[in-house]
Amino acid sequence: MKIKNSQFGEVEFEEKIIINFPEGIIGFEDLKRFIIIQDEDCEPFRWLISVDEPEVGFAILEPSFIVRDYYIRAGFDPKVYALFVIVTLSSDISKISVNLKAPVVIDKVKNLGKQVILENADFEISHFLFG
Repeated sequence: MKIKNSQFGEVEFEEKIIINFPEGIIGFEDLKRFIIIQDEDCEPFRWLISVDEPEVGFAILEPSFIVRDYYIRAGFDPKVYALFVIVTLSSDISKISVNLKAPVVIDKVKNLGKQVILENADFEISHFLFG
């Protein structure tokens, strides 16, 4: 399959890497199919790009870069699930933040995704990465 995106150009991928989000992402409930793009120039960030609307994408980051025991505190087994937090980008580096409260959870076996809101009061919606 192929999609075209202004950031990455034409992206070719196998259908088996599509992650289905039956409920979509919060605020984008109509978009159900996404792929994750890794770009060496953006490491450790990755991109969650919609297959249905390729111009819609989210910078994502593994939460363990920020909170080492995030999987344990969030109650997810890293052998079964991949967790990512959505990054809010800004030209002002001190305003770049991640949403630790509502991670994207991906079942690695079923290739199903869901954005969940965690009960843990320690996790912030806007956790600033720098500054």
